[in-house]
Amino acid sequence: MIKTYVKLGLGVGVIASMAMDSHADADLVAIDASHIFGASTTKIGFRKGTFLRSYMYDFIERFAPHLTRNVIDQAVALRTNEEIDAMFKDIPLPVR
Repeated sequence: MIKTYVKLGLGVGVIASMAMDSHADADLVAIDASHIFGASTTKIGFRKGTFLRSYMYDFIERFAPHLTRNVIDQAVALRTNEEIDAMFKDIPLPVR
């Protein structure tokens, strides 16, 4: 949406660098602002007890390839956030 509004001439936008596509966004000018904004971690959450459908597992794995269906099911089976944190403490997060 942000890029669409900018393309329509409605102002400027701030987006993550991974949202820029050099071919699709050739009509936009990108200015690196990483010196202004710190790095951040994106999290995916869902309510405990939610039945995850196949497309939900697929979305999560496409978004975070290290979160396979098996890994997700193991995390869901844990009882506390501390156990979940311990499960993921040695898994390096991909950085883009």
